[in-house]
Amino acid sequence: MNIDQYRAAFRACTLNISRHKPESIKTTLQRLADATSDDEQIDNYGSGELIEAFEREVAALLGKEAAVFMPSGTMAQPMALRIWADLARSDYVALHATSHLAMHEHNSYQVLWQLKGCELGEPHRVPLLADLQSAARNPLAAILLELPMREIGGQLPEWEELVKQSQWAREQGIKLHMDGARLWQCPAAYDKSLAEIAALFDSVYVSFYKDLGGIAGAMLLGSSDFIERTKVWKRRVGGNLYALFPYIIAAREGLAQHLDTLPQRRLQARWLAEQLNRLPGFNTWPAVPQTNMFRLRIRCQPEAFLTEGEQWMQQHKVALIPPPYRSDEDAIHCEINIGDAFDALSEDEWADWIKKFGQEMAGVLKA
Repeated sequence: MNIDQYRAAFRACTLNISRHKPESIKTTLQRLADATSDDEQIDNYGSGELIEAFEREVAALLGKEAAVFMPSGTMAQPMALRIWADLARSDYVALHATSHLAMHEHNSYQVLWQLKGCELGEPHRVPLLADLQSAARNPLAAILLELPMREIGGQLPEWEELVKQSQWAREQGIKLHMDGARLWQCPAAYDKSLAEIAALFDSVYVSFYKDLGGIAGAMLLGSSDFIERTKVWKRRVGGNLYALFPYIIAAREGLAQHLDTLPQRRLQARWLAEQLNRLPGFNTWPAVPQTNMFRLRIRCQPEAFLTEGEQWMQQHKVALIPPPYRSDEDAIHCEINIGDAFDALSEDEWADWIKKFGQEMAGVLKA
């Protein structure tokens, strides 16, 4: 399959309908340097005003007592679950089948962190209260819920359902942890503040390089006691790096630049899904996006689509369909996440390109 050539053509396009506009390394570093003041000092092993001020800022934004900056979510999330497991004296945690911990981390939460996973709900839908209750047949220390759920197209549970789940977990003495890698997308969908959403959870993880365009890095948030325990584990697993200032500055600037634009990105995602669903063989999941991301299934001849799509992008320098994350015998599956790259053209201009793409690729699409 010509996936590598397709990816190369995709990266070479000057216009991209999804994600953020790409930047050169030099431009990124210069922009971050310009965003610092002359008197700012680098952080040192997790201390210093640069990192501590940013932790306080994000903690206040999410309404939590404290926060700690982490190198990665892959380190942060099982750490949170391990802390809850130790306090509960139970190694059982519940998580959805599509959780990042289960799908993309080689089950490190079991292998390295000695946790026992209980599957939550069904793979193709959001968990319901009944699913939490069923998983609690084991002595659960914690339940991990992802908001929004990436692998099912950015879907969210209904707000009232989420409140019921939170109340039930607390009644049972089970800690609720949020995989909030893309939490920033949720306020517009729920019409709730970040703090109102985070209040339903005992601990929260957020990422800074996805919607916010940072370099890398994450944060764990919760009570002061939880964060003090996190800092101990952070040192144990080698996460307390000598300095993290490039990641902190990039996260700080990304939060300031992108957070307020996410409600508009959600509207743009809904508009784009409507346009794509008009093309033969195209179906978005969900049909109407709940957040600024969704999945896309294209019924086609995969080999022919990748070949023709590569040539189309080389000719027009416009990227509409990201490289697929999966291909079937008669379809490809893609993920679309709207960022500031969408702002390069108006909706009318994008609509013209989508129409042109549909017409010129009609030969490899299946109605």
